[in-house]
Order: sequence, then C-alpha cells, then structure tokens
Amino acid sequence: MTEPGYLRVFERLYGDRKSVRLKLIGGAGDPRAVVDCAVEESKKSKRDRLGARDSVWAMFDRDEHPRFDEAKNKARGNGISLAISNPCFELWGIFHYREYDAPLHRHECQRMLGQLCSAYDRQRNKSFADSNVVKSNYRAAVERARNSLTHREEEGDPEGNPSTAVHELTECLRSPKSCV
Repeated sequence: MTEPGYLRVFERLYGDRKSVRLKLIGGAGDPRAVVDCAVEESKKSKRDRLGARDSVWAMFDRDEHPRFDEAKNKARGNGISLAISNPCFELWGIFHYREYDAPLHRHECQRMLGQLCSAYDRQRNKSFADSNVVKSNYRAAVERARNSLTHREEEGDPEGNPSTAVHELTECLRSPKSCV
C-alpha cells in the first residue's frame, strides 16, 4: 500500500519523536471500514491513556466507494480527523513533482505518478516513499494540495476531483500542537 510507506518515510524525516507516536493500521478496506477502525482506536486510546487527547486520523480515497459520505459523517461525529484524497492518494505523490488541477480517474492518477516516480509501479510496488523527493519537494506539495482544496471550494465541491487533504495530517505530524 502506498500510504503506509509514505507515512513511515515522512515520520523519519519530520516526526517529532518526543511528542508523536504514529501508529498505522492498514488494510481496513472501504472508507466506512477505515473509519470504524479509527473510532475503535480512538476509544482504545482514550481508555489506555486515561483521558489523554490523541489525534486519530482516517485516511482514505474517494475512488468510487458507495459508503464514502457515510464514512465521512461517522468520522466527524466521532472526532476523527480526515485525510481524504480524490481520486486517490497518488495525487499527493504527484503534488511532490508538479501542479495538477484537472479531474482524473484513479488509474490515470496512478499512471501519472508512475511516470514521475520511477520507484512507483501501480501493478506491483505501489510505493511512493522516495525520501529525497519527500524532503526536497514537501513544501511545494503542501502548497499544491492547499491550492487544490481552495479551487474545489471555489467550485462548490470542497472535496472534489482533484483534491487531497493529506497535508493536514502531515502538518499535524510536523507540529503536533496544531492538532489538539
């Protein structure tokens, strides 16, 4: 999976080990299943940490999931932060290389990332975890992601295609005080 590899690289480069503990739970399935796992993790975290406030995130793609809106509503109703990409996480990878602002299908997005990143192979090794690219192009990717969200809001579709909010999670990892 692309997301855990990226987040591990990101944590190594930017994570504040004193105040951030990144726990990745992968393979949850469709967005509703991802949110269900996040809600359970949030409950467990609150029990285990005796009321400490952890930031729990659900990261998923828009793709063509039928329970997408249901997942978003449940997450927001349970205090789960969202890092949604439309059409898919690979858009965040593309933003590390270039601007992109036209609707596209997830397969087109994956193909484009494969052209930009030699380590990414959508058929076998869905990995965008190039630490040199992440380190040198992160700030530009954040700006591009913010622009994508601004453009979608101006169009009246805040999470429309293309857009990603992955930078909100990564910025939280970089500066945990901004997450509380």
